[in-house]
Amino acid sequence: MICDSDRLLTYKDLQTILHIGKNRAYELLKSDCFPTIRINNRYYVSQNNLEKWINTYSGKTFLV
Repeated sequence: MICDSDRLLTYKDLQTILHIGKNRAYELLKSDCFPTIRINNRYYVSQNNLEKWINTYSGKTFLV
């Protein structure tokens, strides 16, 4: 069973959560340092992995 923290987020979800634009969301999803899941030509990140990534880079500068 999948809980809410395992929900797959799209670039639109990233835009809303991180307050970034479409291009920056795609750049982030395609970054080697970002925990992306790729299914066919679509990119996703699990909510749990996004939270871990945010905690790791909190207070630091992350350049895409």
